[in-house]
Amino acid sequence: MSIAVYVLDTSYLVELFGCGRSSNKTASDLVRERFKAANKSGGRFFVPLPCLFELGDHIADVGHDELRQKLAEKLLNTVELSLRTNEPWTITPAGPPEDILPALLHRFVPLAAKQKIGLVDTFTLSEALRLKQSLEGYKARIHIWTNDRNLKNQEPDSESKPYLW
Repeated sequence: MSIAVYVLDTSYLVELFGCGRSSNKTASDLVRERFKAANKSGGRFFVPLPCLFELGDHIADVGHDELRQKLAEKLLNTVELSLRTNEPWTITPAGPPEDILPALLHRFVPLAAKQKIGLVDTFTLSEALRLKQSLEGYKARIHIWTNDRNLKNQEPDSESKPYLW
């Protein structure tokens, strides 16, 4: 039996949080449904640290003061819970920049030049590939949940019914 692992890109996080104008009501509802269904079936979720920074930027851009405050608090509470319990996510990675950045930037150069994949997306892909390798014994299926087609096309295991909007 294999496990399903989902690496959450910023676009999915924005929809999970419902970040004002940055989010789409239909997409938010469907992303939340997918998250609940995958969680119920034992899926594991990983969030790359740079995606949390981007989510924070989207939250800071929310125009309504009260909603912005609510979303910022929700992010704080979710991150604190994740760091304590790895629920609802595991936040990755932990490591010194000198161990992470050289390989990341070497992967970034051709992806940026040929496929217009940015540095945060390269980081997200690198995490998916790292998880694929580290969970090989579990026959894990590694998916990247993103609305970015270029990034989605790079995921280690193709998803049978991907959701892009």
